[in-house]
Parts: sequence; structure tokens; C-alpha cells
Amino acid sequence: MFKSVRSDRVSQAIVDQIKDAIFQKKLKIGDKLPSERQLTEQFETSRVTIREALRTLEHFGILEIRRGVEGGAFVRDPQGKVVNNFLQDMFSIGNIKVSHLSEARMAVEPFSAKIASERIEEHSLAQIRRNIAEVKECMKRKDYGDARLLNLEYHRLIAQAAENPVIFFIVDSVMDIMENNVFSIFISEEPVERTLQFHEEIYRAMKSHDSERAHDLMLQHIQDIQTILEASDNKKHPR
Repeated sequence: MFKSVRSDRVSQAIVDQIKDAIFQKKLKIGDKLPSERQLTEQFETSRVTIREALRTLEHFGILEIRRGVEGGAFVRDPQGKVVNNFLQDMFSIGNIKVSHLSEARMAVEPFSAKIASERIEEHSLAQIRRNIAEVKECMKRKDYGDARLLNLEYHRLIAQAAENPVIFFIVDSVMDIMENNVFSIFISEEPVERTLQFHEEIYRAMKSHDSERAHDLMLQHIQDIQTILEASDNKKHPR
């Protein structure tokens, strides 16, 4: 499967070959790579260099290194974890702000709602309908925390219904940051109720396949969220 390498950057050349094998489907998710000894023979290099290459691939979430008798290097499904972790770190050190998240959302989510309206199937509509019903139950119990978590999930459901894995990846990554960080910003009952109203209107537009209305409502909704978050942040950190 692999060729021997002779280069000043042997470890990187090994990384590139293994990545190419995965991208070309010669190695699939869950497959176990040859043992260190076998890789040493195939690449005609040292075990130290092989281990360095495997650690690099593990760091990027491409491989999972398991220990023990049944251990080895396995191809993993990264599911965007590396990029998600990077974005989270950028947010934590202040290089990404809430306003940046909102701008990204305004660029992606209205279009996500638009194409979801054109492509959506009944099972996706049922998931969104159920999400709205669960939020209403939380509101009755005055459980605004769970309501906000469900509201974030609503946006993932729409991105999923858009049937575009790139859009879903972007929205899912942003929702993760919102869930881990922005969620801690205190928001009163009224904005949560307003979010629910927007979600119901967007759902109705999607159900009737009114893609333009779904687009416009989603844009208004995200702009409204940004205004609320900025007001809450100003109260917390007066300027």
C-alpha cells in the first residue's frame, strides 16, 4: 500500500501518504493500519520516525492510537473535532468574539434555511416540530436553560435538513461555541420567548416551502439574537 520514502522530511512524507490512502478510500474509517514493524519495513525508515508520523495524525484527529493487545493505529472519523477545538481555543483567548459568530451565522444560516425549505422532507419537519414542542414544555416549567439548549439544537436541525455537509459542519461548530460559552450569558425570559416565536415562523415557512421567507426570517432572527447578546454583555461588562 505504501512506498519507501527518502526525504529530509521523512515523517511528513509518511503523514502525506497515509492521508492520501484515506482520502482515496484505500483506508476506511475503523481500519487498522499495519503494525509499527510493518510500517517501518514498507517505508524503509526507523520506528522513531513512524511513531512521529502516527502522533501527528493522531493530533489532527485522523488516527486513534489504542494501547494493549488489541491496540494499534485506527482510522477515525474526525467529525470536525480538530477544527471545533481550534475555534473554541480562539474564542477562549479572545480572538473570536460573539459579534464574529453572529456575522458568520448571518452569512450561512439564512441560506441554510432557504435551501432546507426547498429540500426538506417530512421526517426533518417532524424533528423540528418536536423540538419546538419541547421548548414550549420547558417554558411552561420556566426551565429557560434547557429551552436555550433546545433552541441551539433547532439550528442544527435546519442545517441538517439543508443536506449540505459543509453547511452543517459550520453551523454545528458555531453552535458548539455558543453552547460552551455564550450560553453562560444571562438572558431573561422575554428573549427566549421571542426566539421561540421566530422558530415557529421559520418552521411554517419551511413547511410551505417558502424559501425566501425562511431566509428573511432567519436573518432577522440572528440579528435579533446579536442585539440581545450585546445588550446582556454590556450589562455584565459596562463600557
